[in-house]
Amino acid sequence: MPGLLAALFALAFAAYLLLTREEVEIQRSNQLEQDLLWQKQAIEQQLRTDVDALSGLAATLYTSIDYTVPLFQARALSLTQNSPEVVGLTIQDAQGHIIWRAAQAWQTLPFNGEAGWGDLVQQERTPLLQYAVTTPDRQHFVVATLAMDRLLQQQVPWWIAQRYQVAMVDAQQNIVTAKSQRQLDPSGVFKSVALDMPPLGLSLRAEVYHASDRRSFADYLPWLLFALSLAILATTRLLQNHMRQHADAVIQLRSETALREAMENSLVTGMRAMDMTGRVIYVNRAFCDMVGFDSAELLGHQPTMPYWPPEEMARCQAASDAILAGRLDPNGFAVRFMRKNGERFDVRLYASKLINGEGRQIGWMASLYDITEIRRERQALQASHERFVTVLNGLDAAVAVSDAQSGELLMSNHQFDRAFGLPDWRGRCCVVPFVVRRAEPPVDAEWFDSYREHWYQVKSRQSVWVDGSAVWLEIATDITALKTAAARERRQNETLQQTSRLISMGEMASSLAHELNQPLGAIASYASGCRNLLAAPQPNLGQLSQAIEKMGEQAKRAGHIIRGIREFVQRRAPHRKRCEIDALLDTVLGLLGHEITRRGVQVSFREDNALPTLYADPVMLEQVIFNLIKNALEAMESTPPAQRLLTIDLARDGNQLRATIADKGAGIAPEQLEQLFKPFFTTKDAGMGMGLNICRSIIEHHQGRLWVEANPGGGSRFIFTVPFNEETDAVEP
Repeated sequence: MPGLLAALFALAFAAYLLLTREEVEIQRSNQLEQDLLWQKQAIEQQLRTDVDALSGLAATLYTSIDYTVPLFQARALSLTQNSPEVVGLTIQDAQGHIIWRAAQAWQTLPFNGEAGWGDLVQQERTPLLQYAVTTPDRQHFVVATLAMDRLLQQQVPWWIAQRYQVAMVDAQQNIVTAKSQRQLDPSGVFKSVALDMPPLGLSLRAEVYHASDRRSFADYLPWLLFALSLAILATTRLLQNHMRQHADAVIQLRSETALREAMENSLVTGMRAMDMTGRVIYVNRAFCDMVGFDSAELLGHQPTMPYWPPEEMARCQAASDAILAGRLDPNGFAVRFMRKNGERFDVRLYASKLINGEGRQIGWMASLYDITEIRRERQALQASHERFVTVLNGLDAAVAVSDAQSGELLMSNHQFDRAFGLPDWRGRCCVVPFVVRRAEPPVDAEWFDSYREHWYQVKSRQSVWVDGSAVWLEIATDITALKTAAARERRQNETLQQTSRLISMGEMASSLAHELNQPLGAIASYASGCRNLLAAPQPNLGQLSQAIEKMGEQAKRAGHIIRGIREFVQRRAPHRKRCEIDALLDTVLGLLGHEITRRGVQVSFREDNALPTLYADPVMLEQVIFNLIKNALEAMESTPPAQRLLTIDLARDGNQLRATIADKGAGIAPEQLEQLFKPFFTTKDAGMGMGLNICRSIIEHHQGRLWVEANPGGGSRFIFTVPFNEETDAVEP
């Protein structure tokens, strides 16, 4: 693996060099292009400056061709001095005759008689370029001759000249002039850019100088790294042997260290080592168990320590300072530490010097002993009597301990002294038992203090005193208030029972009056019909027989109602039998048919297919349906006749019948929903407030529910559920 890594390293480094060389070439090319563009801008800027200066010089001759004018002389002198590339400056006519020549000029070219740039001319190996500007009289020309080699020498700065050979080339790529200082690079790396001014097809070319060849080192560097990798492989073999010997030594050292660590961790004494500055460098398991911190949390800590309680900070710091200063107390330091969960505990700390294998002190060693339990037991023994007396004095019960032989009062609490008038200065005295004492079974009795007219609950137990003698422990609790409350509660219960009997009688009377009103009214209606039939010349005996049969059914129904109410009052289960919900509903609609027609109410009926047979008390369930439909009809009293709709929905909900009776009445206020099923609560002017209460009781007797909801289309809907109970104890007719 080390050799493979070395080879991979050599390959990666060689690839890095290649990539770096390519990146350097790219950067070099980009830098060359940027420098060339800058140089082009500088040369063109200088040419524009010369053209502008020549145009300004010609403008000074606007009145006459008087070259003695000071302004003209000054500008001509400035042009020739500030622009070394201007080697000729003349005033000529259209035929090329020179009228005036600048004293500083030394070179001229034949003039073609036209304004602007002339042709590039090589004269004595000097590339010359002519530029002419027309004077204001348009008869003469100011002509300047520019030496392109001087322009290149002046405009190429030293830092570019040190990097590249900068040359001007013509359209055929012939060098017109160049600024060169060193040998060119054999690679031939160059860039060229066309000059926009003068418009002669000239280009500016820059070519890189020859640099010292350093590629040989870069080429041999991977081989050098490969050789180093082979050397690494060889040394790895030697290192492997050395590591094997080292591993054996490490195994032996680990074994010895594990043994020492096992011995240290088996101690119940906490051990802690610190360096000379107080930094923790070692803790054993017992110490970690004491303070609740892991060794990783403690190592490296310096005072203050995380197990020092805030309230004991000064005391712990003083003990630490004494150890670091070498003031070691042979009796140790008694301090209080804090566990990680905040629990405080007391320790005794013994410290000694920590000496290394060279005999030099490198720190301080400390051993800790948890003395919390010892101190706690000592404090508990000291405070046991005070706590016991405090608890006894805090009790509401009177507690006394007396000697079983002499009856001497050995201990009593403040409640005992106050209850029975014992003064603080009483001295030794004897007490009389509250009740007759016995050991088995223990005495739990009530005792009346006729002197103070107080009742006490007395518990008498035989026990053993601290000196081993037999004593009696008696606890007397004042129950006078409980006795008074019990008597008052007994009288109230008697009154409530009498009131309950009166209420039950009133409910029964109200129920009888409410439930019997319908069958009795039906009997009266049938009796009136019979009287009308008998008054006819030829009475219809068939109708008369039906009316009498109906009267008998209503009388029987009234009897069933009385029996059902009596059973309901007696809290007996309803008499169930097999019945069909359709038949019960038809009976109720038959009884209320006249009322439905009179009020102009439309009846909408929906029923699930194949509803199971219902096992219920038909009379009681019929009475529920009757009351709910009758209430729905009365609720639509103020509803317009065209909107009066009674909806009856019979559906199966699991193992239950779910019946919904909805109306389009005014609805029920939300605050009345909770009170609607309470006895004697009614929203009708002439109502008794018992119908819905009885209906809910009947449904609950059938293990069902009855409730009311707001109808989404307006009004209210009463919903009740009755289980399809198929128990074998259902009573068949």
